[in-house]
Amino acid sequence: MKLRISLKLKLLIETVLSFILTLMYLYVLTIYVFAPYITKNQYILETYRVYYILGIYLVTAIGTFILFFLLLSNRHIKYIRYMAKEIKAIASGNLGQQLEVKGKDELAELCVNINFMSKELKDKFEYERELEKNKAELITNISHDLRTPLTPIIAYLDILKSEKFTTKEELNEYLNSSFNLSIKLKTLIDELFEYTKLSNREINLELVKVNICPIINQIIGEYSPMLENKGLKVIPRSFDEEIFVNIDIEKIVRVFENILSNAEKYSFKPSDILINLEKDKDNIIVSISNKGEHLNQDELNKIFEKFYRVDVSRSNKIQGSGLGLAISKKIVELHGGEMWAECKRDIITVFIKLLTI
Repeated sequence: MKLRISLKLKLLIETVLSFILTLMYLYVLTIYVFAPYITKNQYILETYRVYYILGIYLVTAIGTFILFFLLLSNRHIKYIRYMAKEIKAIASGNLGQQLEVKGKDELAELCVNINFMSKELKDKFEYERELEKNKAELITNISHDLRTPLTPIIAYLDILKSEKFTTKEELNEYLNSSFNLSIKLKTLIDELFEYTKLSNREINLELVKVNICPIINQIIGEYSPMLENKGLKVIPRSFDEEIFVNIDIEKIVRVFENILSNAEKYSFKPSDILINLEKDKDNIIVSISNKGEHLNQDELNKIFEKFYRVDVSRSNKIQGSGLGLAISKKIVELHGGEMWAECKRDIITVFIKLLTI
C-alpha cells in the first residue's frame, strides 16, 4: 500500500533537500575555491574585494538553491502542464477523455475529479443528444399516429355539421365512431405523455416495501374474466410466498397490465396465458407467456421500442398506441430491474426481473 504524501509535504521535503544540497555545494566551493583564494591573498585583499567575494558567494547560494529546487520539483511542473493540456482538450470537445493519475497527492486527487467531471459531461451530452434524437423520432411518429384517428374524426364531424346523414341510425353511427376515435386519440396522447415523463432521469418513484405476490394475484383476478371472455385462460403459478420488493406499486401494476393487454391483443384464441415466478437470493423473475405468431430475435429486440408493431397488417385492427411495452420497460429500468422477451416456436415469454429486499 502506497503512503499518501500531501503536495505540501512533498514541496517542504524538496525545499529542505534543496537547502541541504546548496549547503553541501557551498561547503565544497568554500573548501576548494574561496578558502584557498582568501588564504593566498589575505594580506592584499581590499575591503571592496571582500564584499565582492561575499556578493558572489550569496548569489551563488541563491542560484544553487533555486536550481536544485527546480530540478527536484520539475516533475510537479510537468504534471501540471500535462493536466492543463488535457483539460484544454476536454474543453475543446473531447468529452470523456481521462487523465493519467500519478501518485496520491492533491494533484492526483484533482485528476480524479477532472476524470469524473469529464465522464459526467460526456454522459450528459450523450443523454441530451439521445433526448434530441428521441424528440425528432417522436415528432415523426406522432404526426402519423395522431393523424390516423384525427382525420376520420374531422370527416365525421364535417358530415354531422353539414347534416349529410339521412337517418337517426346514421347519426348515432357517426357519433359513436367519433367518440371511439376520440378515446383512441386521448389514450395515445396520455401514453405519449407518460412515456416522455418516464424518459426524464429525474423522475421520482414513490417506493414502498411490499409483498409482490398479493399484487400479482389481484391483477390476475381482475384480468381473468375479461381474458376468459376472449378465449384466453390465465394459468398462474401459486403466488403464496412472501417476497418483498421496493417498488412504486402504481407503476409496477401498470407494467403487468400492459403485458397482459399486449398478450390479449396478439394471442391465438383460444389459448393459455402462463404466469410464473422464480426467486433467487437477490432477484425475482416474473414471466408471462402467451401463444402467438413466432418472432425472430430482431423482432423480439424491437417490441420494446416506442410505436413498434410486430404485425403491420393487423396494426390498424388492434387498438393501442404501440407505447405499452416501451413504457413498461422504462418503468422496470427505473426500478433497477431488467425486462426482455424470448420466443420458442409459438410461445412468446416476457420476463420482468426485480431486486428483492
